[in-house]
Amino acid sequence: MAKKVLISGYIGYSNFGDDVIFAILTRHLKAKGFDITALSSNPKKTKKQFKVNAVNNKNPLEIIKSIFECDYLISGGGSLLQNATSSLSLLYYLLIIIFAKLMFKKVIIFAQGIGPIYGSFWNKLTRFTISLCDFVTVRDSESYKLLGKWKIKSRYVADPAWDIPILPRESRGYVGVQLRPFSNMHPDFIKLLVKYIGIYFSDRRIILFSLQNSHDLQMCYLFEKTLKSQWPQMKYEIRSENTIKSVVEGFSNLDFLFAMRFHACLLGLKYGTKVFALSYDPKVENLAREFELQSIDVSKKPDDYNDKFRKFIQFKEHKEITEKRKTTFDWSAIDKFMLG
Repeated sequence: MAKKVLISGYIGYSNFGDDVIFAILTRHLKAKGFDITALSSNPKKTKKQFKVNAVNNKNPLEIIKSIFECDYLISGGGSLLQNATSSLSLLYYLLIIIFAKLMFKKVIIFAQGIGPIYGSFWNKLTRFTISLCDFVTVRDSESYKLLGKWKIKSRYVADPAWDIPILPRESRGYVGVQLRPFSNMHPDFIKLLVKYIGIYFSDRRIILFSLQNSHDLQMCYLFEKTLKSQWPQMKYEIRSENTIKSVVEGFSNLDFLFAMRFHACLLGLKYGTKVFALSYDPKVENLAREFELQSIDVSKKPDDYNDKFRKFIQFKEHKEITEKRKTTFDWSAIDKFMLG
């Protein structure tokens, strides 16, 4: 009889990055013969899109029943365990883990980025909850260091999205821009970004990507309005179809990419596109540092972006970075834990 896996994550919200991770995880688990159920905000859509069982992630009875019936709970991937977005969200994901352990289930933290976590209480609760887990993997060095500081054993793995299949790159000279809302974004950031994109790329077509329409589209429209004001002659288009297939196809045509979201930066790197990281979160800044990307902190008062743009265009990738872009996710340790 197939073992049952329950997946707790940011599922059903039509977020490109989380959908990619979920698709890659479920593809692998299906190949290994597991019976999969997901906690989803949109169970009907999740069932249809990913061909797995799904239950309402806001229904306590369905959640408890699903935990009771599973053999393994997988929490992740992505950045679930942080409260920069919401402490209630952090509490939700921690409680799912705690309930699973109270029912004596095996719990896996899957390729997560831990933090940022603000407040002594939330740090202690997160530390305690992760310490209960049976197998912990994290996707970045800062999370690995944090768990080491907490005396919690973990494995440092790549982000699963490195396994996303891509298309042959078809250079059309396009410049991609991907923005998301951020409460601490400096009010002059968009204005300065548009100014320098116009200075350096006035002869190119700008492609504005929305990777989660409920959030990103408003930023696409703000960028559009600012672009029309500063550079009315520039050509652009907004792409709001954010399925995995459509985004992968869209990124295959880019020469340059300015991106806020972690998985937008990662997909650009996978294609070999020149990526400029617009940092709003430590995970984006860490990725920029690891791949030597030019980056801007969107919360800081903008200075003159000219030097950063010049270095961005002139950057020549060295061999070590080229090899690092070929990263794949190593499933061996998780397979050994779940199948061994």
